[in-house]
Amino acid sequence: MPEPDLVKTGIKGLDEVLFGGIPRGNIILVAGTAGTGKTTLGVEFVYRGARQFNEPGLIVLFEVAPDKVIRDAALFGWNLRELERDGRLKMVFTTRELFQQELQRADGQLLAEAAEIGARRIFVDGLVRLSEPHGGDPREVFHLLAEGLHRENLTAMLALESAFADTAAARAPEEFVADTILRLSIEPAQRSVLRSFEVVKSRGHEYALGRHSFRIVNGQGLELYRRVQAPRSRQREWGAAFDPTSRVATGIPGLDEVVNGGYFVASTTLVVGISGAGKSVMALQFIAEGARRGERSLMITLDEPPAQVLRNAQSIGIDLQSAIDKGLVHLWYEPPQEIEIDRHFAQIETIIEDFKPQRAVIDSLSTYGSSLGAAERSFRDFFHAIVALMKEHQITAVYNHENPEMLGMSSMMGEFKVSSLVDNVILMNWVELGDTFRHALTVAKMRAMPTSRTTHECEIVNGHGMKVLPRPVKAVLPVVPFAGYLGLISRAPDRRPPQEVPEAP
Repeated sequence: MPEPDLVKTGIKGLDEVLFGGIPRGNIILVAGTAGTGKTTLGVEFVYRGARQFNEPGLIVLFEVAPDKVIRDAALFGWNLRELERDGRLKMVFTTRELFQQELQRADGQLLAEAAEIGARRIFVDGLVRLSEPHGGDPREVFHLLAEGLHRENLTAMLALESAFADTAAARAPEEFVADTILRLSIEPAQRSVLRSFEVVKSRGHEYALGRHSFRIVNGQGLELYRRVQAPRSRQREWGAAFDPTSRVATGIPGLDEVVNGGYFVASTTLVVGISGAGKSVMALQFIAEGARRGERSLMITLDEPPAQVLRNAQSIGIDLQSAIDKGLVHLWYEPPQEIEIDRHFAQIETIIEDFKPQRAVIDSLSTYGSSLGAAERSFRDFFHAIVALMKEHQITAVYNHENPEMLGMSSMMGEFKVSSLVDNVILMNWVELGDTFRHALTVAKMRAMPTSRTTHECEIVNGHGMKVLPRPVKAVLPVVPFAGYLGLISRAPDRRPPQEVPEAP
């Protein structure tokens, strides 16, 4: 079966969602309310075609004068006048009635001008629902318009004005005739707004389903971010920690012995605990150990800006700035206040593909949870995507998560319930002895490794960081069977008096 002839849009992220582009000759309907970005999308479609793919194009305008479109395009770095001078672009300012008549005539002036520059693309801005002067079926009128575009083998993008925010109410007869429908929308998100993009249909090829995020960026144009839940390649979906022998050192003295020599390559470790229990200190030591071994590491922080992370590292004797200068550490911070998760995930993908780290730390998952709201599914989808991305690139990853409980945990991940997705779980806690809180570490889970769920005492020393203290050879407490205790499930066991301990059968 021959491969389809696809027209690449050249718009950042859009061709990936369209799985390579749009079949040549398709009639593309762009629907959306005012301000959603229809004009920007259409102008960029023609601009990228002329500039990057040697496909001249036409831009047809009804209400907005060409000078204003040229002015607005300059904000994105698009020089439309230069393309006009070079004969790669033609801008036509006309009326809808005249445009409709021209396309229905084989010898129309508009199509003659298109042929003159060898146009392959056309964008019509401000199309409204069509009708005959004396009534008639709008679908039939649009069908005649589409035939006129097909005769010249033009790939046409038509921006359809809509006054309805409700997509069901905005359905137009043109949608049933068009080959491809792209729907743009803008919605409130908390006190911010979120732009989204959806391919409703596209005849002749496959595309990524669902609603994807996008931005309109000065100096660039449209940037589209594939929804984080969308399946990626088979290589990513099947990524795994498969090396059973290699170990990745933790960088925390005494911890490697507890975790069987280190983490598996490409494994995922969740470090859970109350604020102040030492999670960030452990993360910095993990990154520093990678730098010491010449391994590249990525640290993603949402809780603290880079200057504060560098200060924290310095306080435990780690010169993180030096490792950054040597290209061994990439420290990336994004403020979490109005995080757009599709865009954020796309940025992480780009950093990983360019920097190629062997270790990664995210500090912390709880900040993602508060940024994404209370939707458990949204957080789980994002975390599942992150885990798959790291495993595809064989990155050994550590994720910090703040558990809201202090002394005892009913759930390792609280309401988000994603601990089943990780390979290892390390619990950090405080233990109250006398009038002092002491640091405690427990390995709660290690896939494919023997696990001792003994709680170990830790110590954090200024200028040195954290270390896991050795346990004495002789046990302080005698080993007593469960039958010797009451209240085991309540996590507050009491020793039974000796006379109440039942005898073994």
